Formats: sequence, C-alpha cells, structure tokens
Amino acid sequence: MGDRAVISNRTKNLGVYLHWYGYREFVESVLAYCNAKQYRSPDVDDEYGWARLCQVLGNTLGGNLSLGVGNFSKMDTDNWDNGTYIIDGWDIKERLYQHYQDEKMKDSMFENLKYINDKQPKQEQLKEEELRVFAELWEIKHIDRLNDERKSYIEEKIKMQKQEEKEKQSTENEQKVEKINDEKEQKTTLSDKKDDVMSKKDINEIIRDFEKDTQKPNGENEVKEQKVSYESINNYKGGKEIDR
Repeated sequence: MGDRAVISNRTKNLGVYLHWYGYREFVESVLAYCNAKQYRSPDVDDEYGWARLCQVLGNTLGGNLSLGVGNFSKMDTDNWDNGTYIIDGWDIKERLYQHYQDEKMKDSMFENLKYINDKQPKQEQLKEEELRVFAELWEIKHIDRLNDERKSYIEEKIKMQKQEEKEKQSTENEQKVEKINDEKEQKTTLSDKKDDVMSKKDINEIIRDFEKDTQKPNGENEVKEQKVSYESINNYKGGKEIDR
C-alpha cells in the first residue's frame, strides 16, 4: 500500500502526493527545512513555492514513484493513510481525512533537518550550526509535537533562558541606576565647585570694594608733612613759647 499523504494549502488548487514517507514527522520536517532555507511558500508564490517543496522532497526521497503533483480535486486525498495536510506558510495548519492520532516526534528536529540537508546537492546545503539554531527555535514554537523526553529538555532550556534574560535585565537596570547616580553625583560636585569659586570671587570683590571705599579721593588720606625749624622747637617749652 504505502504511507500515503497529500500536501496542499487553503486554496486547494494544487496538491503534492507522497506515496511513501507521508507520516507527519517527515512532512513537517521537510516543511521546516524549506523554511530554514527561506524559500517562498506556496501562499506567497504559487509557482516557485510548490517547485521548491517538490525539489526538496525529490532530492530527499529519490526514485521515480514516491512523489507526484496534480490537481487537488483529482487526488487521493482520503487515502486512509495520512490523509491530507493543509499548510499555511511552511506550517501544517489543518488535517483532512485523518483517521488516527499522530505520533509525537521520535527524533529531534535537528536530526531530521540534518538528514534532509545531507540529501541535497552540496552547494544547496546549510551549515550544521544554522540547522541547529533553526531546529531549536522550531521546537520551542511546536513544543506540543515533541515526545516527553524532548519536551522536558526544551521546557527546561526555556526556563533557563528566561532566568538568564531576567538576570541580564536586572543587571542592565542596576547599571542604569548606577549611571544615573554617578551623573547626579558629578553634577552635584560641579555645582559645589562652582559655588566655592563664586564664594571666593565674592570675598575678593568685597575686599576690593572695602579697600576702594577706605581710600578718599584727591589724596585726603595722605599725611601732610610740615617742616618745623630747629629754632622754633627750642622756643617752645611745655607747649609754650619761651620769652627770650
């Protein structure tokens, strides 16, 4: 029989048929890889979006019977395997003719992306670090699709990231407060120095004004000397002039 599935979008004018590997984990991993490659989705570009999806699927699956493209209305959408996936962007948004519950992802998204990436031409492959970063972001966004072990790991990682962000924010706030206090202190110091300079200036002005006020004009403060003859001094005794 196979592991059949059809992939389409909300317009339902075109569909991609998978005879094998139609289970959800594989389909959503291929969609995620197209997203990681930043391909335009069928919703944005009806022609190139479907072409890029088929390109990745064809490279990954190989052979000549696993992949087909056709008019949605004529496809085996109710295939009693995986039914039909309705995508929006590069995410599965709806399932048609789903006759059983999906299993959780058995492998990590990074492992799945790496497998698909290795099947692509060398010049088309992404670096492992790019895949790792994207896979982690995908798992955070689709945490409900992970198995219990992987889910616990991601939840713990999210918790640690939030704690690190909280501590970082707290440190940044403390640095901002410290900077504000330093600026206030600098302004206070400058103000005190300015007041000190002004006080010294005022004192100097007061001294100059005092000296100016104590000096009378036209030399009135000068002591006038009067020359007295020696004979006149001898003519005085006890403040009286002596008769000769």
